[in-house]
Amino acid sequence: MGAAVRRPLVEAFVDPANLSAAFGLRGAEVRGRWGCLVRAAADGPSALGFVQADGAMRDLADRIGVDADAFLRNLRTWSARRPPIVVTTETSGPGSPVLVQVPLLTAWLLWTAEARAVVFRGVHGFIGVDRVRQVAVTLIAHGEPPPREKTLLPLDADRLIRLATNR
Repeated sequence: MGAAVRRPLVEAFVDPANLSAAFGLRGAEVRGRWGCLVRAAADGPSALGFVQADGAMRDLADRIGVDADAFLRNLRTWSARRPPIVVTTETSGPGSPVLVQVPLLTAWLLWTAEARAVVFRGVHGFIGVDRVRQVAVTLIAHGEPPPREKTLLPLDADRLIRLATNR
């Protein structure tokens, strides 16, 4: 997906109001580290919500430009939440890759790509690309996962948005 498609999703994930209300991230510095992680996890057209670095988590923190000690504390806290807002993998051995995933970002990137694919296949009656973006941004703002259906009718999209905003 191009930057114009990813940008609204990423911005919904890093918006301070959304972070406080939906994800419980209140401190400006914590939100800043979260924003660096999310932006790194969605930094290219083939990005799927993962960030990888060779070495240790400290190397990953340096790569995304955040304080390593605070980042490591945040990763432990974010991983311990239920459901976790990050999943980390660190293999043993020097130079082994470390991997951090933002599962909800992964789910939304995949859903958006699949929902847009329906539009570009020329299937009629389902929501268009603007409505796909609106559904994604609204539900992300409320910390909701993507719908199971990739093909939404306009009434379904309206219902999902209404339910998310009424919670």
